[in-house]
Amino acid sequence: MNKNIKWIFIHHSGISQKDNKDQLRAINNYHQAKWQFKSSLGFFVGYNYLINPAGRAHRTRAEGERTAAAYQQNMNDGRAIHICLEGNFEVEKPTANQIYKLRDLLGSLTNKYNISKDNILFHRDISQTACPGANMDKVFVKSLVDPKVVEEAAKEVKRTKKVIVDEIIKLLREL
Repeated sequence: MNKNIKWIFIHHSGISQKDNKDQLRAINNYHQAKWQFKSSLGFFVGYNYLINPAGRAHRTRAEGERTAAAYQQNMNDGRAIHICLEGNFEVEKPTANQIYKLRDLLGSLTNKYNISKDNILFHRDISQTACPGANMDKVFVKSLVDPKVVEEAAKEVKRTKKVIVDEIIKLLREL
């Protein structure tokens, strides 16, 4: 385990979820042509993780391995983990499944490497880019690793389920 990992950066692919169903392959081919260095996992993708719209996270580089996600900003030396969500979040929003997977991944990584939620950054924080797009909110993303927020959301889900179950029982009794 690389104890020097201090940051997590969030990116978007910039490719609409509707335009390319195999973004992993497209990004891998593009990064191969651009940087030509293969990860220890056999990919050319410059991110450590790529999350598709169905919420599947593809691990494309080992944690702590050299990346190509923030190439001009000297954040590719293994001190940061780069997570890219498929989609163009200037014009669309991440899917619920992507958000759930991002939450789980952020929770796991922040615990594993003792990374503060203040060190969860967007690509645009260190570069002149819009990445990860206007439809990604940093306060919301950081709240995904706040146990209080997650706990409150779980309580709200339970309350909502109870209300729904109570309503179904009431309707069944009226039949």
